[in-house]
Amino acid sequence: VDNDTSNDEASTDSINAQSVADLSISKSVDNAAPYYGSDVTFTITVTNNGPNGASGVEVTDALPGGLVLVSSDATVGSYVDGVWTIGDMENGATATLTIVATVNTLDSFVNTASVSANEKDNDTSNDEASTDSISAQSVADLSISKSVDNATPYYGSDVTFTITVTNNGPNGATGVEVTDAPLGPL
Repeated sequence: VDNDTSNDEASTDSINAQSVADLSISKSVDNAAPYYGSDVTFTITVTNNGPNGASGVEVTDALPGGLVLVSSDATVGSYVDGVWTIGDMENGATATLTIVATVNTLDSFVNTASVSANEKDNDTSNDEASTDSISAQSVADLSISKSVDNATPYYGSDVTFTITVTNNGPNGATGVEVTDAPLGPL
């Protein structure tokens, strides 16, 4: 016989199950060895692996120094000041962002993007993606001109050739050589 039945039952407070959404991100670049002054294209893909929908989905992807934004194109949302605001993503949904940037450095760099949402992510190992190291290559636009002081010389007279090499940049050039083999009986 239980002489006090007031403590024979117990309950918890109200339990509210929370949504879980495993967001994954991948990132690639079209050229890991671009020339200085050329454009590179980054492609970022976000997938909601569920099991629930996700809200407030954002990707942080600030371009590293030495890259100048040319354009961006998103299948959903917008990319402003290094943040791609996607918003809501249903279970199984995928969104893609393409960023075109001009390489304005000779340094090597890695570009990293990370994704977040309002819901708990049960697998955080795939919430960040980076490109392999990108090494910019220098570019030098060399031009050459050649002139002669007398285009109609007399036989046996001297002529003077002037050869001018100009580096139009944007970077310095090393190991520059000019080959100028004379033609005919000079």
